[in-house]
Amino acid sequence: MKRLSKVLFCIGTCFTLAAVGYVLSGKLDGLSNDGEANSEIALLAITFYWILGSVLCWGIAVWREKWKQIVLLTFSSALCVVLLEASLSWLNPSLALREFEFLRSSRQHHVLLPDAEYDLGRFEGRYITVQTNSDGLRTEYSRQAFRKFDDRVVCLGDSFTFGAWVDGEESYPAQLEANLRQSSHQDVAVLNAGMLSYSPVLHRELLLNTLMQYEPTVVTLMLDCTDIGDDYHYLQDFDSTRENGPFAGEVLSRPTPHFGALWRLAKPVHPIVLAPIELLQRVSSNHVPHDPLDYYHFEIPVDGEIETDRFFIYRHPLSKTRPFFDQTYTVISEIAEICKVQGVPFVLFIAPRYHHWSSTESPENWERSVYGESLEHQNAIFEFFDEMAKESEFEIVNLLPAFQNAEEFPLVFRTDPHWNSTGNRFVADEVASVLLKRKLVSGIEAK
Repeated sequence: MKRLSKVLFCIGTCFTLAAVGYVLSGKLDGLSNDGEANSEIALLAITFYWILGSVLCWGIAVWREKWKQIVLLTFSSALCVVLLEASLSWLNPSLALREFEFLRSSRQHHVLLPDAEYDLGRFEGRYITVQTNSDGLRTEYSRQAFRKFDDRVVCLGDSFTFGAWVDGEESYPAQLEANLRQSSHQDVAVLNAGMLSYSPVLHRELLLNTLMQYEPTVVTLMLDCTDIGDDYHYLQDFDSTRENGPFAGEVLSRPTPHFGALWRLAKPVHPIVLAPIELLQRVSSNHVPHDPLDYYHFEIPVDGEIETDRFFIYRHPLSKTRPFFDQTYTVISEIAEICKVQGVPFVLFIAPRYHHWSSTESPENWERSVYGESLEHQNAIFEFFDEMAKESEFEIVNLLPAFQNAEEFPLVFRTDPHWNSTGNRFVADEVASVLLKRKLVSGIEAK
């Protein structure tokens, strides 16, 4: 055993020295198709795995003499880990959940894992969890369960529809379902098909790839001001001729491994432990690095200026931003046409941000600085879609007047522009009113 351990130690050390030499030579970037391998992390990972290998070699060398001590040490360590994991999970259940992350998708740009429970984080004193179904949507409905209802409303949208910083039952689609069941009948279901940072381009793909299999009877889309810039951004990478989907990269990137609360606490050392796996992924010819916040980093030419954030529509007159609105409207019209072909009504809702109706909402909004100082063009989105409503074949509902007449306060968070639980309920009431008035949900006479 000792001879075997020495041989293994020598082989491992030789490989380690060769790997260190390769990293120090500056050639590591050549192993990654994006040329951005981290040499410092690589050296730390090599050191970590050499130490781990050395410990294993020592264990092999002394196994016959110290096997009882090794077994006892292993058992004791495992027991400590189990007890510590159980204690942490009891004290902080959210820590035991998978940390919220997007996966890169060649079909949808970014998605969530199916049948997963995520820790979205702690926000304004609350821990928020996210539960997904088999299609990675924030809903408890499966396709089969949803199709059993007579009226089936599918709600498309971004983080406002998804329910950022509220629990699933507080999101507007969930509250819309409760409202309709109270106002109309029990045989109605609402599917939350919202996803953080989605825009009409991604909604269209989601509808084609997944949502039509839920057989909706009504489809709604809640449009946010960021969708105009997001559409421009996503279309830069959109190519319908790609074999595995319109977006570059693999069909689905691998999620970060998750082993519980202790693993979450060890997050600072994850890059070192996972370095070999990351390197193998980056060697792949179709690997595309995925920055989950890449929609915050883009350049868009507007009136001779290069804008670098999604709120550029607040800083330019509609005469300059109209091409970008036209582009998004074209995509929305394609969504409406998909619905029309299937005989499904489609309704577009235009949602305002808090500053459109209030000067006291969200006083500590973290992204206020990027809106612009004057905001003189802040209503361009409503001007454009009010124009389109006059000629559109589908329903377009401007929610700004409703928010301006709202008597409840606050409707958004103190530090973030997303709707709080009250704001989600307010939106659910407005959407329910439209659906009932247009008789898009059956059961009672429209009010």
